[in-house]
Amino acid sequence: MSRLGAFHSVAVHFPIGLILAAALAQALTLAGRLPAGAETVRFLVWTGAAAGALAALLGWAHSGPMAAGETGVMLAHRVIGTGLLVGLAGLALLGEWARKTSSQTPALLFSLTLFALAAALMLNGFLGGALAHGGLRHLFGG
Repeated sequence: MSRLGAFHSVAVHFPIGLILAAALAQALTLAGRLPAGAETVRFLVWTGAAAGALAALLGWAHSGPMAAGETGVMLAHRVIGTGLLVGLAGLALLGEWARKTSSQTPALLFSLTLFALAAALMLNGFLGGALAHGGLRHLFGG
């Protein structure tokens, strides 16, 4: 399993890109700049959720079981990543509910959840970069 986990750092880029693109498409759709954007957002969310599930499983394979005294960046990255796994699956289902109902509440919840998960993905990507490249050095190139 740990050998498969080595692909985590490659696999994470797909869900990050897909969900950030979904958030952008949703913002453009809400602003009236992307008239047929709902189907684009739906596709990006579902593929982002599937890619996120793979990335999360590979992440757990890469890092192994949680250590009893695990703290700091690794713990935050693991907890946020696992939360994203659940959140992205819930987002996809929330999107389907919003499509099938005439109430505006599910659509509003979908948008808010999508934007919150996009922010969480950026934070977790930053933490993953810090783990892979030694703290803040990945920001400053040194």
